[in-house]
Amino acid sequence: MLSSEHIADYVRVAGLLHPFDATQDRLKPASYEARAKRFIRWDDDGRKIVTEVTDGDKYELPENSIVFVQIEAKIRLPDYIALRFNLRIKHVHRGLLLGTGPLVDPGFGGDLLIPLHNLTSKKYEIDISEGIIWIEFTKTTHNSEKWPAARGAFFPIQQHKTDVPFSTYFERASKNNPIQSSIPLAVKDARELARSADSSAKKAVRTNRLFASIGVLAIAGLIMGLVNLAVSVVRDSSQSGADSRRALSENDALRREQSQLLSRITELERRLKELGDRTLTLQSPTAPAIPKKAP
Repeated sequence: MLSSEHIADYVRVAGLLHPFDATQDRLKPASYEARAKRFIRWDDDGRKIVTEVTDGDKYELPENSIVFVQIEAKIRLPDYIALRFNLRIKHVHRGLLLGTGPLVDPGFGGDLLIPLHNLTSKKYEIDISEGIIWIEFTKTTHNSEKWPAARGAFFPIQQHKTDVPFSTYFERASKNNPIQSSIPLAVKDARELARSADSSAKKAVRTNRLFASIGVLAIAGLIMGLVNLAVSVVRDSSQSGADSRRALSENDALRREQSQLLSRITELERRLKELGDRTLTLQSPTAPAIPKKAP
Protein backbone atom coordinates (compact mmCIF):
# COMPACT_ATOMS: atom_id res chain seq x y z
CA MET A 1 0.00 0.00 0.00
CA LEU A 2 1.33 3.43 -0.92
CA SER A 3 1.99 5.96 1.79
CA SER A 4 1.13 9.63 1.31
CA GLU A 5 4.56 10.69 -0.06
CA HIS A 6 4.57 7.82 -2.56
CA ILE A 7 0.98 8.60 -3.60
CA ALA A 8 2.15 12.11 -4.52
CA ASP A 9 5.19 10.69 -6.38
CA TYR A 10 3.15 8.20 -8.43
CA VAL A 11 0.55 10.88 -9.23
CA ARG A 12 3.39 13.04 -10.57
CA VAL A 13 5.03 10.24 -12.55
CA ALA A 14 2.09 8.04 -13.63
CA GLY A 15 -0.83 10.48 -13.41
CA LEU A 16 -2.90 8.33 -10.99
CA LEU A 17 -5.35 11.17 -10.30
CA HIS A 18 -6.22 14.43 -11.99
CA PRO A 19 -6.79 16.95 -10.53
CA PHE A 20 -4.72 16.19 -7.45
CA ASP A 21 -4.19 18.38 -4.37
CA ALA A 22 -1.00 17.40 -2.55
CA THR A 23 -1.83 19.18 0.71
CA GLN A 24 -2.11 17.94 4.25
CA ASP A 25 -5.87 18.57 4.22
CA ARG A 26 -6.33 16.00 1.45
CA LEU A 27 -3.69 13.43 2.33
CA LYS A 28 -3.59 10.98 5.24
CA PRO A 29 -0.68 8.60 5.99
CA ALA A 30 -1.89 6.05 3.42
CA SER A 31 -4.92 7.55 1.62
CA TYR A 32 -6.19 10.52 -0.37
CA GLU A 33 -9.44 12.44 0.15
CA ALA A 34 -11.71 12.55 -2.92
CA ARG A 35 -14.55 15.05 -3.28
CA ALA A 36 -17.77 15.00 -5.27
CA LYS A 37 -18.23 16.42 -8.75
CA ARG A 38 -21.64 15.04 -9.77
CA PHE A 39 -24.66 13.39 -8.10
CA ILE A 40 -27.03 11.08 -10.00
CA ARG A 41 -30.27 9.72 -8.63
CA TRP A 42 -33.82 8.79 -9.62
CA ASP A 43 -36.85 10.39 -7.97
CA ASP A 44 -40.00 8.58 -6.83
CA ASP A 45 -41.49 8.90 -10.32
CA GLY A 46 -38.44 7.28 -11.94
CA ARG A 47 -37.00 10.46 -13.42
CA LYS A 48 -33.21 10.65 -13.60
CA ILE A 49 -31.75 13.72 -11.87
CA VAL A 50 -28.13 14.75 -12.50
CA THR A 51 -26.71 17.53 -10.30
CA GLU A 52 -23.34 19.17 -10.99
CA VAL A 53 -21.58 20.60 -7.90
CA THR A 54 -18.48 22.65 -7.20
CA ASP A 55 -16.47 23.56 -4.14
CA GLY A 56 -18.62 25.50 -1.68
CA ASP A 57 -21.91 23.94 -2.76
CA LYS A 58 -24.11 21.75 -0.60
CA TYR A 59 -26.06 18.72 -1.74
CA GLU A 60 -29.05 17.20 0.01
CA LEU A 61 -29.59 13.46 -0.07
CA PRO A 62 -33.29 12.53 0.25
CA GLU A 63 -34.22 10.27 3.11
CA ASN A 64 -34.15 6.51 2.43
CA SER A 65 -32.51 6.98 -0.96
CA ILE A 66 -29.67 5.76 -3.18
CA VAL A 67 -27.48 8.41 -4.83
CA PHE A 68 -24.51 7.78 -7.11
CA VAL A 69 -21.54 10.12 -6.65
CA GLN A 70 -18.92 10.81 -9.31
CA ILE A 71 -15.68 12.06 -7.79
CA GLU A 72 -13.90 15.13 -9.13
CA ALA A 73 -10.66 13.35 -10.07
CA LYS A 74 -10.26 11.23 -13.15
CA ILE A 75 -8.39 7.99 -12.47
CA ARG A 76 -5.51 6.57 -14.50
CA LEU A 77 -4.04 3.40 -13.02
CA PRO A 78 -0.93 1.65 -14.38
CA ASP A 79 -0.93 -2.14 -14.69
CA TYR A 80 0.77 -2.57 -11.33
CA ILE A 81 -1.40 -0.36 -9.01
CA ALA A 82 -4.90 -1.18 -7.73
CA LEU A 83 -7.29 1.18 -5.96
CA ARG A 84 -9.78 0.84 -3.09
CA PHE A 85 -11.99 3.43 -1.40
CA ASN A 86 -14.00 3.80 1.79
CA LEU A 87 -16.60 6.29 3.00
CA ARG A 88 -15.46 9.14 5.23
CA ILE A 89 -16.08 7.91 8.79
CA LYS A 90 -18.18 10.89 9.90
CA HIS A 91 -20.73 10.11 7.17
CA VAL A 92 -20.87 6.54 8.43
CA HIS A 93 -21.60 7.70 11.96
CA ARG A 94 -24.39 9.93 10.63
CA GLY A 95 -26.25 7.12 8.90
CA LEU A 96 -24.79 6.96 5.38
CA LEU A 97 -23.74 3.66 3.91
CA LEU A 98 -21.33 3.12 1.05
CA GLY A 99 -21.55 0.10 -1.20
CA THR A 100 -18.66 -2.10 -0.12
CA GLY A 101 -15.53 -0.48 -1.47
CA PRO A 102 -14.68 -2.65 -4.49
CA LEU A 103 -11.28 -3.22 -5.95
CA VAL A 104 -10.57 -1.05 -8.97
CA ASP A 105 -8.33 -3.14 -11.14
CA PRO A 106 -4.90 -2.02 -12.33
CA GLY A 107 -5.07 -0.48 -15.80
CA PHE A 108 -8.42 1.18 -15.21
CA GLY A 109 -8.93 4.70 -16.53
CA GLY A 110 -11.96 6.98 -16.31
CA ASP A 111 -14.54 8.26 -13.85
CA LEU A 112 -15.31 6.55 -10.55
CA LEU A 113 -18.97 6.23 -9.46
CA ILE A 114 -19.83 5.21 -5.92
CA PRO A 115 -23.32 4.42 -4.50
CA LEU A 116 -24.36 6.22 -1.32
CA HIS A 117 -27.30 5.01 0.76
CA ASN A 118 -29.05 7.44 3.11
CA LEU A 119 -30.52 4.99 5.58
CA THR A 120 -31.97 7.70 7.81
CA SER A 121 -35.54 9.01 7.82
CA LYS A 122 -34.30 12.57 7.30
CA LYS A 123 -32.60 14.44 4.47
CA TYR A 124 -28.81 14.47 4.69
CA GLU A 125 -26.75 17.49 3.64
CA ILE A 126 -23.25 17.08 2.21
CA ASP A 127 -20.79 19.95 2.13
CA ILE A 128 -18.90 19.65 -1.17
CA SER A 129 -15.86 21.29 0.46
CA GLU A 130 -15.48 18.12 2.53
CA GLY A 131 -14.38 14.77 1.21
CA ILE A 132 -16.75 11.93 0.42
CA ILE A 133 -14.33 9.02 0.32
CA TRP A 134 -10.75 8.14 1.16
CA ILE A 135 -8.80 6.42 -1.65
CA GLU A 136 -5.92 4.03 -1.04
CA PHE A 137 -3.51 2.60 -3.59
CA THR A 138 -1.87 -0.81 -3.51
CA LYS A 139 1.11 -1.78 -5.63
CA THR A 140 0.88 -5.28 -7.09
CA THR A 141 3.65 -7.72 -7.97
CA HIS A 142 3.23 -7.24 -11.69
CA ASN A 143 6.74 -6.60 -13.00
CA SER A 144 7.94 -8.95 -15.70
CA GLU A 145 11.54 -7.82 -15.32
CA LYS A 146 11.88 -7.99 -11.51
CA TRP A 147 9.40 -10.75 -10.80
CA PRO A 148 8.83 -12.80 -13.91
CA ALA A 149 6.10 -15.40 -13.63
CA ALA A 150 7.17 -19.03 -13.65
CA ARG A 151 4.10 -20.31 -15.46
CA GLY A 152 1.25 -17.84 -14.94
CA ALA A 153 0.14 -15.17 -17.38
CA PHE A 154 -0.90 -11.56 -16.73
CA PHE A 155 -4.39 -10.64 -17.87
CA PRO A 156 -4.86 -6.88 -18.28
CA ILE A 157 -8.21 -5.12 -17.78
CA GLN A 158 -10.59 -5.31 -20.72
CA GLN A 159 -10.50 -2.12 -22.75
CA HIS A 160 -14.30 -1.73 -22.99
CA LYS A 161 -14.33 -1.17 -19.19
CA THR A 162 -12.13 1.92 -19.28
CA ASP A 163 -12.64 5.51 -20.41
CA VAL A 164 -16.44 5.36 -20.72
CA PRO A 165 -18.96 8.06 -19.65
CA PHE A 166 -20.91 7.50 -16.45
CA SER A 167 -24.15 6.94 -18.39
CA THR A 168 -22.61 3.83 -19.92
CA TYR A 169 -22.29 2.21 -16.52
CA PHE A 170 -26.06 2.56 -15.94
CA GLU A 171 -26.85 1.41 -19.46
CA ARG A 172 -24.80 -1.74 -18.98
CA ALA A 173 -26.02 -2.43 -15.46
CA SER A 174 -29.76 -1.70 -15.70
CA LYS A 175 -30.56 -0.64 -19.27
CA ASN A 176 -30.99 2.89 -17.86
CA ASN A 177 -33.93 1.73 -15.77
CA PRO A 178 -34.42 3.65 -12.50
CA ILE A 179 -32.20 2.52 -9.64
CA GLN A 180 -34.12 3.31 -6.48
CA SER A 181 -34.23 2.26 -2.87
CA SER A 182 -37.07 -0.10 -2.02
CA ILE A 183 -37.64 1.66 1.31
CA PRO A 184 -39.59 4.68 -0.07
CA LEU A 185 -41.78 2.31 -2.10
CA ALA A 186 -42.39 0.22 0.99
CA VAL A 187 -43.17 3.36 2.99
CA LYS A 188 -45.47 4.57 0.21
CA ASP A 189 -47.25 1.21 0.08
CA ALA A 190 -47.53 1.21 3.87
CA ARG A 191 -49.01 4.72 3.80
CA GLU A 192 -51.47 3.73 1.08
CA LEU A 193 -52.44 0.65 3.07
CA ALA A 194 -52.81 2.82 6.17
CA ARG A 195 -54.99 5.29 4.26
CA SER A 196 -57.04 2.41 2.84
CA ALA A 197 -57.39 0.86 6.29
CA ASP A 198 -58.34 4.24 7.74
CA SER A 199 -60.94 4.73 5.00
CA SER A 200 -62.30 1.22 5.56
CA ALA A 201 -62.39 1.82 9.31
CA LYS A 202 -64.26 5.10 8.85
CA LYS A 203 -66.66 3.42 6.45
CA ALA A 204 -67.16 0.59 8.93
CA VAL A 205 -67.77 3.14 11.70
CA ARG A 206 -70.34 4.93 9.55
CA THR A 207 -72.00 1.62 8.69
CA ASN A 208 -71.99 0.57 12.34
CA ARG A 209 -73.44 3.92 13.32
CA LEU A 210 -76.16 3.51 10.69
CA PHE A 211 -77.02 0.02 11.88
CA ALA A 212 -76.77 1.18 15.48
CA SER A 213 -79.16 4.04 14.73
CA ILE A 214 -81.54 1.64 13.01
CA GLY A 215 -81.21 -0.74 15.95
CA VAL A 216 -81.85 2.06 18.44
CA LEU A 217 -84.90 3.19 16.48
CA ALA A 218 -86.15 -0.39 16.27
CA ILE A 219 -85.62 -0.90 20.01
CA ALA A 220 -87.27 2.45 20.73
CA GLY A 221 -90.20 1.46 18.52
CA LEU A 222 -90.43 -1.90 20.27
CA ILE A 223 -90.30 -0.23 23.67
CA MET A 224 -92.99 2.27 22.65
CA GLY A 225 -95.11 -0.60 21.32
CA LEU A 226 -94.67 -2.50 24.57
CA VAL A 227 -95.48 0.63 26.58
CA ASN A 228 -98.61 1.26 24.52
CA LEU A 229 -99.59 -2.39 24.91
CA ALA A 230 -98.99 -2.19 28.66
CA VAL A 231 -100.98 1.03 28.89
CA SER A 232 -103.77 -0.55 26.86
CA VAL A 233 -103.73 -3.66 29.03
CA VAL A 234 -103.74 -1.54 32.20
CA ARG A 235 -106.51 0.63 30.81
CA ASP A 236 -108.53 -2.41 29.74
CA SER A 237 -107.84 -4.05 33.09
CA SER A 238 -108.95 -0.90 34.89
CA GLN A 239 -112.09 -0.72 32.74
CA SER A 240 -112.77 -4.39 33.31
CA GLY A 241 -112.31 -3.89 37.07
CA ALA A 242 -114.72 -0.97 37.04
CA ASP A 243 -117.23 -2.99 35.01
CA SER A 244 -116.83 -5.89 37.39
CA ARG A 245 -117.33 -3.66 40.40
CA ARG A 246 -120.39 -2.09 38.79
CA ALA A 247 -121.80 -5.52 37.92
CA LEU A 248 -121.24 -6.73 41.51
CA SER A 249 -122.92 -3.63 42.86
CA GLU A 250 -125.88 -4.11 40.56
CA ASN A 251 -126.05 -7.79 41.53
CA ASP A 252 -126.09 -6.86 45.22
CA ALA A 253 -128.88 -4.37 44.56
CA LEU A 254 -130.89 -7.02 42.70
CA ARG A 255 -130.38 -9.44 45.56
CA ARG A 256 -131.59 -6.84 48.03
CA GLU A 257 -134.65 -6.13 45.88
CA GLN A 258 -135.27 -9.88 45.53
CA SER A 259 -135.04 -10.26 49.29
CA GLN A 260 -137.42 -7.37 49.80
CA LEU A 261 -139.88 -8.85 47.27
CA LEU A 262 -139.70 -12.22 48.97
CA SER A 263 -140.39 -10.54 52.28
CA ARG A 264 -143.38 -8.76 50.80
CA ILE A 265 -144.65 -11.96 49.17
CA THR A 266 -144.30 -13.76 52.50
CA GLU A 267 -146.19 -10.94 54.24
CA LEU A 268 -148.90 -11.01 51.60
CA GLU A 269 -149.22 -14.78 51.89
CA ARG A 270 -149.54 -14.43 55.63
CA ARG A 271 -152.26 -11.83 55.30
CA LEU A 272 -154.13 -13.86 52.70
CA LYS A 273 -154.04 -16.81 55.03
CA GLU A 274 -155.45 -14.76 57.86
CA LEU A 275 -158.22 -13.48 55.60
CA GLY A 276 -158.95 -17.04 54.54
CA ASP A 277 -159.17 -18.22 58.10
CA ARG A 278 -161.59 -15.46 58.98
CA THR A 279 -163.77 -16.25 56.01
CA LEU A 280 -164.03 -19.90 57.05
CA THR A 281 -164.92 -18.91 60.55
CA LEU A 282 -167.78 -16.74 59.38
CA GLN A 283 -169.16 -19.50 57.17
CA SER A 284 -169.12 -22.22 59.95
CA PRO A 285 -172.73 -23.82 61.04
CA THR A 286 -172.06 -23.56 64.69
CA ALA A 287 -172.32 -19.94 64.40
CA PRO A 288 -174.91 -18.47 66.90
CA ALA A 289 -178.56 -17.96 65.60
CA ILE A 290 -179.88 -14.55 64.88
CA PRO A 291 -182.58 -13.66 67.47
CA LYS A 292 -186.12 -13.28 66.16
CA LYS A 293 -188.15 -10.11 66.54
CA ALA A 294 -191.14 -10.07 69.06
CA PRO A 295 -194.72 -10.23 67.65
